[in-house]
Amino acid sequence: MEIGDQIRARRQYLGITQTELADRSGVSKAMICDVEAGKKNPTIRLLGQIAAGLDCPISELIDLEETPRFVPERRDQQRVLVDPENGMERRLLSSALIRRGLEIIQYTYPPGAECGGFPPHHHGTFETAVIISGRVRMEVGSESIDLNEGDAVTYAADVVHSAYNLGETEAKVIYIVDSTRSSPSRRPGAKSRLDEAE
Repeated sequence: MEIGDQIRARRQYLGITQTELADRSGVSKAMICDVEAGKKNPTIRLLGQIAAGLDCPISELIDLEETPRFVPERRDQQRVLVDPENGMERRLLSSALIRRGLEIIQYTYPPGAECGGFPPHHHGTFETAVIISGRVRMEVGSESIDLNEGDAVTYAADVVHSAYNLGETEAKVIYIVDSTRSSPSRRPGAKSRLDEAE
């Protein structure tokens, strides 16, 4: 299935309309309609907003197989999203762990690229960013830090967070996202299905 099909399937599973998803994600209904129909390729940040509205990580919207016991992640078979605006690449390295609440993702930021204003994950989600190459500024809520190759930072990812390539060459960052102890009902602004039933 394509990403648009996955978004539609997840939305229908949750029993919400495109209008309700627009309200929950902050993405226009027209854009959601176009993405579901395969007419538009969303930016990674926009896809993050849609995923937040669907109470799932981006990786869950990428057609995943059931988890076998041994899962090679060959480079040419990894799930890759390329941002249509700035060429930023998001590469899923851990498809077998998604349903267990863990993601390992490699981002490649072209010179000057930014992933600004990425929406908060559920309360209790933590990320570790490891700089593989280049220089990157990480902004997490009101905190900011510049990192070089080999540096790492761990942070609570339940606030808006951003990454900026500070160098003149591409930067590669591996993110380990742990949502095994997250709580959808405690994410700022999130409503649980119980809340909506009241």
